[in-house]
Amino acid sequence: MKKLVIPLLLLASVAASAQSYKMIINVNNGMEMGFPDNKISIPVDNIRDVSFEEISDDTIPSPDHDTPISFLFKDYISPSTRSRSKKSPALTNRRYGVFAYYKDNETDTIKVMHNQEVEFANGSWVYAPIKYWRRENVDYSFFAYSPYAGIGTSEFLHVNNNSEEPMLEYTSVNPMNDEGDLLYGSQLNTTRLINNGCVSIESKHALARFNFKAVAANELDSNTKMTIQSVKINGVPYKGSFNLYRQQWTNLSPDSHTYTIEGDNLMADIRDAGDISAANQPEGVTSNPKTITVSPSLFIPTDGVKDISFTIEYYVTTNDPALAQGFVRIPNVIAKNVSHSIQAGYSYDVKFILGFTSVKLEISSSSLWDDADTVISF
Repeated sequence: MKKLVIPLLLLASVAASAQSYKMIINVNNGMEMGFPDNKISIPVDNIRDVSFEEISDDTIPSPDHDTPISFLFKDYISPSTRSRSKKSPALTNRRYGVFAYYKDNETDTIKVMHNQEVEFANGSWVYAPIKYWRRENVDYSFFAYSPYAGIGTSEFLHVNNNSEEPMLEYTSVNPMNDEGDLLYGSQLNTTRLINNGCVSIESKHALARFNFKAVAANELDSNTKMTIQSVKINGVPYKGSFNLYRQQWTNLSPDSHTYTIEGDNLMADIRDAGDISAANQPEGVTSNPKTITVSPSLFIPTDGVKDISFTIEYYVTTNDPALAQGFVRIPNVIAKNVSHSIQAGYSYDVKFILGFTSVKLEISSSSLWDDADTVISF
């Protein structure tokens, strides 16, 4: 079998050069093949000669024009954040804000994007105007957040345009549910050569999530209902700045703020129906734990251990035909004060164990949104 032999010196010089080359093969019938443009098998007997042709810069497509910066925001539902079985409807239609920078030299940082809105449309992440990678293979860094905060688009989230680093200003509203779930992510020191210029970013949670639950401490007979009027939380920050570059909270509000969850924000099957008999009340709290709120509540993390107060207002309604109105209602307003730290990306199950005139509190915490691993009782 004949073999095609190319001088090692030639191959070595081609491999060592930063210049681009094309392999030219001339076959016996006069046909010329250019590699690696085409992939084809040619019998050695048909090859007349082989040469390498230098490709000039003029013939190389310019990445400045041919490599747009594109995005792929990975599913924020991941083992490190929210369980795949718990995707909130409020999170299914997200828009991101993106900041992008590159180093022009050792000292100068060039801003490419400032709060660029990126949305998912027609099966891909799109934005306008489109930005392109530089021709030189320089490192870019990208910082993203969601929900997008443009002018007049959010009552709780704003971009600090006076900060040299990408900074968000966050103010909690009452109640703060999944719609306000602040997601963030970054891709550092990436280039146009990685993934065809597509920037892949995985989202994380900047807030903490509270899931409020209630369970009856004792079995209730058929004449008694235990229903909830409100839940209040005091002692967690209600304002703060989130630095996307450093991925940390700063400037947390020092003064306290009380959040109240009541009315339609309570689950209908445990929500107190007013001054009526137990028969006309909803099922209420039972010996099986029940979710109190329609959706989980989100809070800014604390900077260490803080004193937090949980107050629950509930009624115990009992039917009694011996009474003039046929029932009696016992109101309870009980607060439990705890010292606890609240961490970003953590989920906390706050369970009220309701007695007829007393309350016990348990807090289960986990770095996963759904799996609890530590129980603290108060």
